[in-house]
Amino acid sequence: MFKLLPTKCGTADNKRLQLAGPVSVIAAVACAECGAHALAYWPSSSLLWYVDLEVFRPLQYSFGAANERLAFGDLAQTICVVAPLLALICIGMITGRRLPLALASNLSLLYSAALLYGSYVADSPVAGTGGKFAALWAPSFFLAASILLAAFVSSAISHRTYWREIFFKVYIADEAPFRAQFSRIRSPRRRV
Repeated sequence: MFKLLPTKCGTADNKRLQLAGPVSVIAAVACAECGAHALAYWPSSSLLWYVDLEVFRPLQYSFGAANERLAFGDLAQTICVVAPLLALICIGMITGRRLPLALASNLSLLYSAALLYGSYVADSPVAGTGGKFAALWAPSFFLAASILLAAFVSSAISHRTYWREIFFKVYIADEAPFRAQFSRIRSPRRRV
């Protein structure tokens, strides 16, 4: 089974895929912040109002309570989400270690899951039992689901690299005594 898994196949692609989740979370938060600032400059733009109220709704609700309680104001989401992800990515890329990148991908998975739940809660009707699936067709739900998908792939890649490293070390350590034993049994071929 382990012979089917090559050890050096696509390590650069794995690193790029491992960054897909954190980069998508950072891009979504940055786009929401830019949209909010653009709306402050052009309040009559219907496109900006649509994007701010419909597409980036879960980003607004995810840190709504934190904006009131923390002293950061409107930058609470940027400071609490984007800054740690950027710090982990920079540390991982500069030092060449995989642990900060794995932490960034797992944190982006957690935040994107909370974002998807926030999207469903924000778009679902408050009263009544019918119409719960109408929240699944909102643009904010598709944004949150796409971020969750990228973060899931990123997290799965980081877990796969760690599991592969653990199993290959165990497999190679267990295989060495058997190779030594079988090399003594084989006799060299004689030329006739």
